[in-house]
Amino acid sequence: MNGNSLVLDSNIVIYHLNGDTTIESMLEGKTIFLSFITEIEIKSYKSLSKSELTTINQLLSYCRVIHSNNSISELTVALRKKCKLKTPDALILAIAQHLSLPLFTADKRLLVAEEIKIIRYGQVL
Repeated sequence: MNGNSLVLDSNIVIYHLNGDTTIESMLEGKTIFLSFITEIEIKSYKSLSKSELTTINQLLSYCRVIHSNNSISELTVALRKKCKLKTPDALILAIAQHLSLPLFTADKRLLVAEEIKIIRYGQVL
């Protein structure tokens, strides 16, 4: 993968959907990957309006949603055990590790995964 690709954590996508304009400019020209977990999380809010769901689907059309496979499952298990993470967090990290891409996140708890490059929200890309 090249230096113009990132995996986004769910919180970054949510910030963007809530109007954080700095994220859009930071991601311009980059290939964006999301976990299927992120897709589920952002689509499953109880009170989503039809227009909000349309906006989410438009955003998803610009991203590559990655589903699990044996390699990602094994990495998820290893990260859960090593870093004591919840399954969704470990899975998102495992996808970044599997793709050899940095993870863009605002979640400080994910910094424990030393084998994955983490770009923290607020850090310059």
